[in-house]
Formats: sequence, structure tokens, C-alpha cells
Amino acid sequence: MRIRLDDVDLALSSDILNGGKEAIYDAVKRLALDGGGVIADIVVDGESVPEESAFCALSGGLDIRFVTQPIKNLIPESVAEGERYIPLLENGLESVATLFEQENDQGALARFTQCVDGIDWLMSVFGKCCVLLNIRLDSFKCGNYNEYIGDFNKAQKDILSSLENGKNMRVAFLVRDELIPLINRFSRFWNEVKEQAETPLQ
Repeated sequence: MRIRLDDVDLALSSDILNGGKEAIYDAVKRLALDGGGVIADIVVDGESVPEESAFCALSGGLDIRFVTQPIKNLIPESVAEGERYIPLLENGLESVATLFEQENDQGALARFTQCVDGIDWLMSVFGKCCVLLNIRLDSFKCGNYNEYIGDFNKAQKDILSSLENGKNMRVAFLVRDELIPLINRFSRFWNEVKEQAETPLQ
């Protein structure tokens, strides 16, 4: 088995190799961090496997190449990508509410599933950026983030409960009057992270 970190061949110990894909990933991730980078992609036998969980579930693979991205580049790129995505997410949620009001339940549910995946991605990137920038979640100037998460979780719970009970018109109301304003409120926290990302390192 050939294992590379970018274009450098790695000679991992037999203990790591015998530990399977998860042990290999953890070892290479530490090496990447030591070099100031994070794993951005994994190419196994010429095929991209970007997700850690998918890689760890693989049983084969003779040629594994871990592609890294410098942390100093990753943060601003991630912040910019999230900033572009937030208004798209708000528009997507607006269309969910409209589709439910038009009784296009199938279309609304498909779009809502996409939005939920987008929200999960946004929250994940936000959390990782905070860790990399050493931002404490209780230090935001624009508001109490823990309180915000409580409001967000409550809205999400109310929406899921309404969906389970077939109250789709109420779902439309909750999405438009609670969830969209919460995403808009989230953009203020995102903007603070952006300011921190744009601040030159001392």
C-alpha cells in the first residue's frame, strides 16, 4: 500500500497500518497539522473520497493520497463560502414556505431536506472556524450564541413536530417567521468570525 501526504510518500508504522483506515487517517491528520495544514481531500486509487467517514469505511485501496490545504488559506475561504451561502439558504427556506402554502408538499419536503443539509454544513464550518481562530462561543459581541442555539433548536423542534403531525401550513409559518429570521441573525455571528479571519496574525 502506498500512502502519500500531498506528494510525499509516508512510511507509517505497522501498528498504524494494522489499525485500519481510521488509524491511518488520524496519523496523517496529525502530520498535516504539524505542517500547518488540514486534510482537504483523500484520493484512493484515483477516486476522490473527501469525507473522513467514507474513507474509514473503505475496505480496500492500494494508492492513498491525502491532499492538504494550509489552515491560513482554509479559514478565509470557508468564511467567504459561508457568507455567499447564507442568502441562498434564506431564499431556499422562503421557497420551502411557499411550496407548502401551495400544497406542493413533495417539492417542499425535498427542498427542506436540502436546506437542513445546508444548515448542518454551515454550523459545522462555523464551529471549525471558531476552533481554528480560537474564538470562544461566549465571546461574541453581537449576542449570546448559546441563547441563539437554544432558540434555533426550539424552532427546529417545533418544525419537525409540525411535519410529523402533517401541519404543513404551520410549517410554512414557522419557516418564514422563525427559521429565516434565525438564519439572518446567525449571519451576525458569521460576520464577527469574518472580521477575526481578516485580522492579520500577530
